[in-house]
Amino acid sequence: MDEIEDWLIEERDKTGEGFYCNWNVIKSSYNKNELVIITYKNKTIGFITWSLLTDKTARIEIAEVKPTYRKKGFGKNLLTALLKFLKSKGINVVELRCSPKTSEPIWKSLGFIEFPDPPKNYNFDSLQSKKLYTILRDHCQISDITLADETIELWNEEPHTIDENTQATYLWNIEFIEGTKKLTKPIIHPAHYDWRLRWVIKGKIIKDCKLPEIQTN
Repeated sequence: MDEIEDWLIEERDKTGEGFYCNWNVIKSSYNKNELVIITYKNKTIGFITWSLLTDKTARIEIAEVKPTYRKKGFGKNLLTALLKFLKSKGINVVELRCSPKTSEPIWKSLGFIEFPDPPKNYNFDSLQSKKLYTILRDHCQISDITLADETIELWNEEPHTIDENTQATYLWNIEFIEGTKKLTKPIIHPAHYDWRLRWVIKGKIIKDCKLPEIQTN
């Protein structure tokens, strides 16, 4: 931590940039074991802090590589190690905010993608830094056509705003492990809790409701 603090202060003094302004947050992450570092020749040259949002989702809060070691692959190695660790703990999705904005191309080159709908559809503050995310495990892919007996359909709007003839925004053909009702691959997709979701079996609508109401026995 002393090494990190030293080069964060140096970066601030030389450029007026960096994350020393968040030093208390960094220390708090360290105390909660939510900080990972990378070292080179026994010197700490980079770190990432994260937080758990749920038992399946996490957020990267701060990521920094010492200026003299950037563009050398250290950041990629650090992120790869963190994502592997989080996946081993059962985390399916990791999100982050692009701050500063100039970091967006870097995060995208590392596999993070934009949310597929406008920020207003998720109640994101469009004035804040752009949110990106990455999915850590294999999952059911979106389809353009119905191919399976059972499907899940999702509209990126509330039910009362949708005409009955409006085609779903997203469609998943779902399959189960033989002899069970456990999905072969989970559906993992960003959504707002007010969006309309429909579960259909062989053309029969089983559920047609907002997302939180899909729970069933």
